[in-house]
Amino acid sequence: MRITRKTLIRELKEIFIIALVGALFNFLTSSFTVLNVAVSVTIWVSLSKGNGYIVDYLNTKISWVEKPITRITVGMVCMMAYTIFTFGAVIVLFKWWNSNSELLDLIRNIRFQDFIIAILITLIISMFFHGRAFYINWKEALFKVEKLKNESLKSQYESLRNQVNPHFLFNSLNVLSELVYEDQGKAVEFIRKMSDVYRYVLEHKDQEMVPLDVELAFLTSYGFLQKIRFGDNFDLSIEKNGEGMVPPLALQMLVENAIKHNVVSSAKPLRVDIVISDDTVMVRNNVQEKLTKDSTGIGLSNLKARYQYLSDQEVVISNDQKTFEVTLPLLKMKG
Repeated sequence: MRITRKTLIRELKEIFIIALVGALFNFLTSSFTVLNVAVSVTIWVSLSKGNGYIVDYLNTKISWVEKPITRITVGMVCMMAYTIFTFGAVIVLFKWWNSNSELLDLIRNIRFQDFIIAILITLIISMFFHGRAFYINWKEALFKVEKLKNESLKSQYESLRNQVNPHFLFNSLNVLSELVYEDQGKAVEFIRKMSDVYRYVLEHKDQEMVPLDVELAFLTSYGFLQKIRFGDNFDLSIEKNGEGMVPPLALQMLVENAIKHNVVSSAKPLRVDIVISDDTVMVRNNVQEKLTKDSTGIGLSNLKARYQYLSDQEVVISNDQKTFEVTLPLLKMKG
């Protein structure tokens, strides 16, 4: 690790604070002499900083998230081993410096009782360092999980959105191919409206949300195309009493699904009502299901997934076999 001036100043500040704690500890537990203070300060600084470096090193080698038991076990063993060695070395060296005793004799005379205070200090230090390390790693893990979740949802959203446009274009071309031979006047009007629809798709295909008024203007053009195709057998009404944002092509997909899944004929006309309130858009149609279905069933799933990415509000679907309703939340612009 590269040592900068800022890092050095931070380290010196920490050592100074630890030294004060060590001096205070000596004042509270034993006679206040220069030698005792020096011993206490040296023990506190060496144990605190040394154990701190051990914790930082182990954090890079053993994951708290993947192996928490291993991490705390290895950490405690390493810290205790370091504490016993360092404390013994400090005590022996200070006694040797301050007496005429032989170094080996001082080592032999060390008793277990001499390490109790050092072990208590280490336990306090250990709880602090391990608690802090666990909390930091836990927060980082949560952040990574949330980031991966958002990236996954965004990727899914991009994939789902790309499925909508080709599906819509394919159906529009089928409608146009029929109208060209049936009524050229209507075909010309259809092409004009279809141009508006395609322009909308091209202009808004890369957007996550569009203003409700923009989507409704597009839907009106789309409804006009369907009205040309089905005449009085199809009716689309819009009642607007709210403002907000919606995913592009969301309402069109629901209207298209209603046409795709239900009979549209003079005997069984199809009516689609769109009712917009302060915070929802409800799309409702009468149910008269076709005997044969060519649907892949992914339209509503895609719409739910798009809303899952854009909002924590859910798409509500209701079907009592007489009326099919889909309620979409009105969204607000992000940020």
